[in-house]
Amino acid sequence: SSAEALVEMASSVLDVSRLESTGMQADLSTCELVDIVNEFADRFAVLAKGRKLSVKAPSSPVSLIADATLVTRVMQNLLGNAIKFTPKSGEIVLEIELANDIIRVSVQDSGPGIPPEYQEKVFDKFFQVEARQQGHKYSTGLGLTFCKLAVEAHGGRIGVTSGEGQGSIFWFELPV
Repeated sequence: SSAEALVEMASSVLDVSRLESTGMQADLSTCELVDIVNEFADRFAVLAKGRKLSVKAPSSPVSLIADATLVTRVMQNLLGNAIKFTPKSGEIVLEIELANDIIRVSVQDSGPGIPPEYQEKVFDKFFQVEARQQGHKYSTGLGLTFCKLAVEAHGGRIGVTSGEGQGSIFWFELPV
């Protein structure tokens, strides 16, 4: 597990460095987001370890032109963080909403939340909200930076809504 963590850390540093120096190169194609989310949620359900993971998605297909690999990695980072910070008996909701020509994907957790003064900084390179008192493992602080770069490469935007003790909702929006 230490070797896997080291490989993941090195990959994150290289990904962010490459993205900052050359810009994100998205391999665009037509994707069906509901299928991607459902398949992804099924794989992550095993990792939830007692946490309730639910998906809220439109019953009809939601197609967009995007890099499916990058979109999946963004969801993986957001869902991985939600699992890390949600208590064992907590709930995580992965939701897709379609409004006008914007698709919004959100990951809501029932974790400790993020203090308001840190909410703008969580997407900064190497920034980490203090989690020592909650016994969480540290990371590189690059996962959310990667998410921001990947979403912006698609012409989208990313953000967080959170309150201390109320959990967090990390979301990203992509143009259809």
